[in-house]
Amino acid sequence: MQSTGRFTPALRRMMNDSYDRCRTCGADLPRGIAAFAGYASDGSPLYVGECCGSSIQELATHVYWWWEADKRVAPDAVLWRYMDLARFVALVDQQALHFARADQFDDRFEAASGAKGLKPRWDAHYLDFFRHAIRTVPGLTEPPPDEEVEREAARLLQEFSQSAALDRERLFVSCWHANAGESEALWRLYCPPPIAGLAIQTTAERLTRAVGDAPVKIGKVQYVDFASGFAGIHDRIFVKRKSLSHETEVRLVIQEFHSTGEIGKTIPVDVESLMATVVPSPFAPPWFTRVLEATLRRYGVSTNLRDSGILAEPFF
Repeated sequence: MQSTGRFTPALRRMMNDSYDRCRTCGADLPRGIAAFAGYASDGSPLYVGECCGSSIQELATHVYWWWEADKRVAPDAVLWRYMDLARFVALVDQQALHFARADQFDDRFEAASGAKGLKPRWDAHYLDFFRHAIRTVPGLTEPPPDEEVEREAARLLQEFSQSAALDRERLFVSCWHANAGESEALWRLYCPPPIAGLAIQTTAERLTRAVGDAPVKIGKVQYVDFASGFAGIHDRIFVKRKSLSHETEVRLVIQEFHSTGEIGKTIPVDVESLMATVVPSPFAPPWFTRVLEATLRRYGVSTNLRDSGILAEPFF
């Protein structure tokens, strides 16, 4: 069946929530056999294995799920975004969420495959992979000469590396912190005194619902020790160095297939659907809460505004 490449928001959400299990019968998907993402005869989204493949009436794409890490985020996972007042005003004024281009982040390893010192090992692995692929192309009566295999493998590796570098200009990211409660470390990082900032509390389900039809992928970041390991070739944007694991980050990612020259994107969102709670920084002066209340009224946003739990008083 020819794939159509058509993705509705519901299908995107199902693909984000699925990994190695058929969503129709619940069977484990066998490694090495592609799953199917598409639609049933009534138009409802489907993510199935060969076990239920006959239920697909329109195939959107094959899914080689084992190529990627399991980045699923539970719908009820609590997410936080810490920010200053200017960013918050921009959010409620524009009714849009900002996505920064990957090469605009401070982290030099953003969307990297690994540490430079290990690149020879990476190159050797993929040269072997390309050599094997070239020698085993379906329909060949005999393998090509070794010189041709080496030349084509080197060309493919170069194109592969160039494409990975260009991805930093084609990927746009919105970063969120997954945690049941507040993080004092992130308050101090993103809203250090005397900056008056705030945090938006939401859930993964609210966040994906708020972005609506936008072609956004959500996933939890994997933390890798780049002294000995690498990011996967298909999900580098969801991989960071292990030294940053305290961030427990969940990302929304938009991928463009051509560089647009933009350093960021704004995606329309339903702000009230997005925000479960707004929390003023525990380090902000008392008047800041009144400013937040006035800002929410000014833009007609109805949401819960509560004090930071860090302000709780101890007893002894």
